[in-house]
Amino acid sequence: MVILSITHIPVTACASDDGPPEVDPLAQSINDDDAKTSGVDEIIRFRTEDSEDLWGSVFGSGEIAVILTHMRGRDQTSWFPFARFIAESGYKVLTFDFRGYGKSTGIKDTRMDRDLEAAIAYMRAKGAKQVVLIGASMGGTAVIELASESQVQGVAALSPPAVFGKINALTAVESMVIPLLLIVAENDSQYYSDARKVESAAAATQFLVLEGQQHGTNMIAEHRNEIFANLLAFLDRWTDDRLLTTVQTES
Repeated sequence: MVILSITHIPVTACASDDGPPEVDPLAQSINDDDAKTSGVDEIIRFRTEDSEDLWGSVFGSGEIAVILTHMRGRDQTSWFPFARFIAESGYKVLTFDFRGYGKSTGIKDTRMDRDLEAAIAYMRAKGAKQVVLIGASMGGTAVIELASESQVQGVAALSPPAVFGKINALTAVESMVIPLLLIVAENDSQYYSDARKVESAAAATQFLVLEGQQHGTNMIAEHRNEIFANLLAFLDRWTDDRLLTTVQTES
């Protein structure tokens, strides 16, 4: 059972690189004014099957949901720039903090599969007719593993480990026919190798290699335009544009 609720209690942000947080994860937070500045339309809370409360942010509207999952040591705010970008193209976007991050309850870096299952259920309960999953690092491994059983339209991953804990992307892609986009930096050696292994095992894969050694959403700092354009093109290709919201812009 997924419990749906909407609130305006702040979502907490965490600042660090891909690894254990270097600062107190409660040191920074997003209040209502910050959320408006970030383009967040709703701050929400939903519950997992094992009764953890997860906090998320919704951008935009429409019947195509894009769910963005963060990397280890980061939080949902690492996806905010891209969430705003695709919301402006008519997609409804959910970012959320995995358990143990921000204000989400539970033990950090465990059961990302249950967290993602709850996020998908939340968006479908809110009217999503199509869903695409996009994740970074451990979040990328999670979206790959859940893609087939969740019957989503497509899945994209930035620098995904082949295996993270009990989550195994290699096993998942062996029988997966869902479109898959992999993005990785050429000098992010371990993860470049893992991404190639996933590519080799998958049936339908696009592979984008970027210069440098940045990892996950850290790649956005140097390759924002290329990453955003390729992810948006992937979304546009594998979803039904009749379900998009028409975004009104000021002239």
